[in-house]
Formats: sequence, C-alpha cells, structure tokens
Amino acid sequence: MADTITIVGNVATDPERGSTATGIPTLSFRMATNHRRFDPNTGTYVDAGTNWFEIKVYRGLAENAGASLRKGDPLIVTGRLKLREWEGKDGRHGLAVEVEAENIGHDLRWGRTVYSRMSRQSASPSTAPAPAADAGSPGPGGDELAAVGAGSSASADAWAAPGTQVPF
Repeated sequence: MADTITIVGNVATDPERGSTATGIPTLSFRMATNHRRFDPNTGTYVDAGTNWFEIKVYRGLAENAGASLRKGDPLIVTGRLKLREWEGKDGRHGLAVEVEAENIGHDLRWGRTVYSRMSRQSASPSTAPAPAADAGSPGPGGDELAAVGAGSSASADAWAAPGTQVPF
C-alpha cells in the first residue's frame, strides 16, 4: 500500500530519461521543497530546512514531462509515496523518499506556461495534425489560449487581470 502525497517545490536536477527493460519510457529527477518561517525576534523569514524527493515518472507522463521540465522549474507533483532504506558502501544507512508521480504541473504562482495538447496518434506536439480553423475565431482552431501564447492580437494581459472575461 502506498500513500498519496502532493509536493510543491522545484526541480533540483536535470530530468533523466530512460526506459524499463520492456521499453516503457521513464523519467527521474530530484525535487526540493524549501520551508521558511517567520522569526518574530528579527522580523524576517528564515530558512527552516529543505526536503528532498526522488521523483519517478512512467509512460506518457514521462514523455510529456521530459519535454516540458527543466532544472529550477517550480512544480506541483501528486503521486504515491515510497520510503526505501539504503546502505552506502561506506556503511552509512539512510532513508530515500521516492514519489511515483501520477500528476505533474508547473506552479503558476511563479510564471506562465503554454499548454499543448497531445493527439492520441502523435508522440510529439510538433507532429500533431492541426485542427481545422474556425472562420470566426482568432486562434488556431478557435483556441484563444493558444492564440495568446502564440503572440496573436489578443491581449495577454487580459489573462492576468482579475475579473476580465475572455470568450471561449
């Protein structure tokens, strides 16, 4: 039995692609969560420690994450928590904290990202067939979000302004 966990932190190492013996795509990277607390004596925030997680990703999520993630990216990861004991060659013992990711997304508090839906027949967004253009819509296939990300005449600021409605 594994516990479900949600982690908010940063990609700490370059993601490493691989595959299982049966050819299933894999991706692994380390993730760090930094905790800060307010120190009332100094009136400032102080570092209260860092937790490290080994993130393991499989199948289509591994392919998409491998194309999307870079070291330093702020992430939100949900997955199954696994604790594994280890022993080093020097006789040291420790506990490794691993998460088998089920969901991964950029933490949008710190920036913007552009989503590109994968077609079921395609392995990459660059080879996905383009949807038919809708004559009355500003973006490709009527997708205003893609149009904003592609630098169309739609105002990107409209997405950031509270209370602004963008037609879908």
